[in-house]
Amino acid sequence: MIKINLLAERKAAKAKAATGSGFKLETPQGSRSFLLVGILALGALVAGGWYLQKASTLKKLRAEFAAEQAEAQRLVEIRKKADEFKKQRELLERKINLITELKKNQTVPVHILDQISRNLPDFLWLDTMSANANVVQIAGKATTYNAVSNFYDNLIASGRFTNVVMGKAAEVPEGVAFSLSCRYQPPQPAAAASAASAPATPAPAPKS
Repeated sequence: MIKINLLAERKAAKAKAATGSGFKLETPQGSRSFLLVGILALGALVAGGWYLQKASTLKKLRAEFAAEQAEAQRLVEIRKKADEFKKQRELLERKINLITELKKNQTVPVHILDQISRNLPDFLWLDTMSANANVVQIAGKATTYNAVSNFYDNLIASGRFTNVVMGKAAEVPEGVAFSLSCRYQPPQPAAAASAASAPATPAPAPKS
């Protein structure tokens, strides 16, 4: 009977050991919070670094864009000046060619041609010009009406042309086509006139 009791006690001990309260490892609540804070801090650092990098890239791109805009504006101004210079050169070439052609044909006296060329404003050129007994007939073109008006005023202000009459003016693809007539006033021989009008100088009396 004793042996049977011992076997029963051993079985009970084994069952207790299998189902009894053994050692259980658990993570403390404080460690979990610290790990979560660390993850959040690391995420904030990564996000901050990414933001700073993108902000630096954006600033660099804006600076490059501003520089490109300034360069584009500078090139536009250069091109504008180049176009103006080209127009002025073309007008000057037209004036020179006209004067050369008129001199070859001898349709206009040289002194009248010289005075007309002196009074040509910018952005205006002549197509034809003829003179008969100092009466000059002119036809030409200009880029604006102001240039035609300046030519008209220049002829009057020169003192070498009278009876300046503006003819027809009409818009054309080049700008404005115009015509006018005037009379050339030759310069008066001032020296001869003053000499003729001056009183005669008495001859010096002979010395005794």
